[in-house]
Amino acid sequence: MAETGDVQESSAEIAPSRRRGMRALRLLVFVVLAAGLLWAIVTHSLVAALVEIDPRRALAIRADDPSALLAQIDRTMDQARRQKVSPASDAQAPSGRQHEDDLGRQARAILAQEPENARALAMLGDVARQAGKDEEAKTLFEASAHRSLRNPAVLGWLIDDALKHQDWSLAVRHVDTMMRYYWEAVTPLTPLLAKLLQKPEAAPAVVKAVAAAPEWRREFIPRLPDAVTDARVPLELFLALKSTSHPPTARELRWYLNFLIERKFYDLAYSTWLRFLPPEQLASVGPLFNGSFESRPTGLPFDWSPAREGWGTAAIERRADRPAERALVIRFGQGRADLDYLRQLMRLQPGRYRVEGLTMGEMQASRGMRWRVRCVGDQASDIGESALIGGRTRAWTAFSFDVVVPETGCAAQEIRLVLDARTPSEQLVSGTISFDEISVRRLD
Repeated sequence: MAETGDVQESSAEIAPSRRRGMRALRLLVFVVLAAGLLWAIVTHSLVAALVEIDPRRALAIRADDPSALLAQIDRTMDQARRQKVSPASDAQAPSGRQHEDDLGRQARAILAQEPENARALAMLGDVARQAGKDEEAKTLFEASAHRSLRNPAVLGWLIDDALKHQDWSLAVRHVDTMMRYYWEAVTPLTPLLAKLLQKPEAAPAVVKAVAAAPEWRREFIPRLPDAVTDARVPLELFLALKSTSHPPTARELRWYLNFLIERKFYDLAYSTWLRFLPPEQLASVGPLFNGSFESRPTGLPFDWSPAREGWGTAAIERRADRPAERALVIRFGQGRADLDYLRQLMRLQPGRYRVEGLTMGEMQASRGMRWRVRCVGDQASDIGESALIGGRTRAWTAFSFDVVVPETGCAAQEIRLVLDARTPSEQLVSGTISFDEISVRRLD
């Protein structure tokens, strides 16, 4: 019994000691894990914070961090570019060959960690290109592009290489990709696409890319007329797009027509406009277009367009006496009215013409409305105007006036509807006025 008691007493003494040992072991494991976690935080969060601030310090903590290596390479390349523009006086500056070797080593270090890193492949390709190893550069750039098409340097090289090999379809595909990813690339690349449009063998590839209606088309079309050497090139593009699922929009046509008109290419502008009229409207074309306001105005120069952006108080509405027909209705609100309301460009040959129309309404004003015709060529002057139109006319009333187009200096004409106010007080107008059946006919 004594021995049994001694054993129990010994076991009781050992148990607390063992528990203390286990607690110490668990504490040691916790400390080790905490230290590992702290180091992981330092080598990741701290490295990530230092990458943009000082990539060299980030590499001192973690020498194989890909982000830090890329940031350091970017700084090295930027420094090299500055030295090329303004050579440094520092004799310790690395030579071009040493610089390329450093970039190559750093890029390979990145690929050791991330074999699919597109930027590192592109950097190796650039090193090979500078060393004159074009085939190796092409392989590396294509490998980079296969993994990511977001590197402008890679896309630029691929565009240049495709142009050298006259692979127009491939060149346009890379240009398309560049402009889809980099909006700011549209402006510098527009002249290139314009040049390709003027090559019969390359133009179909450009048409195909534009016909897909990419986002960059909205910026490309307005810039195209200024980038070509022949003003008819945009027309050829528009005609090719006409049969696609994304034909030229009224906005695109307006940009091109305004470009032609500003340069006084009136014949080309007019023929372009005619080419894109629907057949049913083309059959009714006369000296003045859509004088009955039966079709919704497109805002193009040879159709009715508002004097300002948007129609404002002017609207095309159904006639009360003939619901199947439409007329122009202008409603004046409180305050001062605008001076210009409506305009249309015309192509009248020299001679005498008569402008006729119908009006009705209840308009309270010191003066009234006028229709005016003026030359828009070298001689920008009025060549005819109506009498003042306004007051209360409950029934449609006819009006007319004559226009004389001179032999010279009047290549195109513009008809406008204006409020003939000479002072601010005469702009105070209220009520409504309507117009319909506006026409122009030659007298001689």
